[in-house]
Amino acid sequence: MNVHLVAPTKKGETYLFNKGLLAPLGLMYLAAYTPDGVNVRIIDENVERLDFEQRPDLVGITTMTATAPRAYEIADRYRALGSKVVLGGVHASMLPEEALEHADSVVVGEAESIWPDVVADAGCDRLEPVYRQESFVEFERPLLPRRDMIDPGRYWTANGIQTSRGCPHDCNFCSVTAFNGRRVRERELDNVLAEVESLPRGKITRRKAVAFVDDNIAANRRRAKELFRALIPMKVIWGSQASITFADDEELVELAARSGCRFLFIGLETMSPRALEEMGKRQNKVERYEDALRLLKKHGIQVMGAFIFGFDSDDESVFSETLDFAMRNKIQVAQFANLTPYPGTRLYHRLRDEERLEENFWFDTSWDDRVVFRPESMSAERLYRGTHQVHLDFYSYRSIFKRASLRKHWSVWFAFNLLYRQTVVASRSHAVGTAEPAPKAT
Repeated sequence: MNVHLVAPTKKGETYLFNKGLLAPLGLMYLAAYTPDGVNVRIIDENVERLDFEQRPDLVGITTMTATAPRAYEIADRYRALGSKVVLGGVHASMLPEEALEHADSVVVGEAESIWPDVVADAGCDRLEPVYRQESFVEFERPLLPRRDMIDPGRYWTANGIQTSRGCPHDCNFCSVTAFNGRRVRERELDNVLAEVESLPRGKITRRKAVAFVDDNIAANRRRAKELFRALIPMKVIWGSQASITFADDEELVELAARSGCRFLFIGLETMSPRALEEMGKRQNKVERYEDALRLLKKHGIQVMGAFIFGFDSDDESVFSETLDFAMRNKIQVAQFANLTPYPGTRLYHRLRDEERLEENFWFDTSWDDRVVFRPESMSAERLYRGTHQVHLDFYSYRSIFKRASLRKHWSVWFAFNLLYRQTVVASRSHAVGTAEPAPKAT
């Protein structure tokens, strides 16, 4: 039996310099759980094109909202060739009825424990329409992902590791808790460290570069400290995601830095306490942001700050206030986004019930070049243009030089800013959302 596991891109295109950002860890886990005797292959459209002349017996396709239309297109083509197709991932899990229109079967939820049954049923030609993981998969000692099935040279970061799943917070715009739950499920440390030990060292630095893809690497501070202490003698360089509350504990920050932490993606989200309350992110305290960023910088940990515009309490002042904050604190890299109501989130259901959401917006591949709901305090066009202008201003040459630091690894961050600038400036030619989205319920 031949099985292909496919990670689609948004429009079937490859990424910058034909490299993907992160290797498809979810598919590498599925490959590990594929039964013995099955020929399995991973095809990541970020780094290679699909060859539809090959007709596997079974195709598993992972979906996010941004890639759902392309996933459906791929699924339809494989089914026309006679292959059985299974769709899974976040988007298919949130909207299984939609996904089932393009597949023989849909997996709802985390797939590892279900996948062997799916493959066995496909081999016997008795696929069920829906396989539903009723409870969250225990994650203490998962099988190690099949890294031998990807070419690490095709990725900017191939050494992705997940040490836990789930997030204790419940932000209304985030689908993590809907898919992975609020209970943080942690791997046993020896299992994590064995995976770190298995990774290759860099050819130049001779250190292992690791991307910990946990939703919050320090959701459990005690456990995080144990992990960081164990990493110190392993000589790694790593980055991850964390809450800004990471910096409430200086011992935690110090241990992270000593263990090799150089980068954290942090959802600062907004400078408005009202917006934080609205989104349900009560752990963030705007008045502590500057001290937290100062502490992280003191220990050599750079921050990619994520900000979102378009909450009901936001008015047009949010653009200048956020840009001023990011510049004043010399945030090394920042992401500014329009609020997006992803399926399965509480925000999605609320805006749909209020008839402020564009119906099935993800089927229009240009949706991320506009606003897909009706904002409360400004027009959709003003929201999009304001967000885009903040991006342009933050990544202007003047801003890049003003935020530049001559500390260690400065050249890497400088180059990253220039690359991000190229992407932002190029997007100026895209549509800017000249009309309000249709206020239809889905």
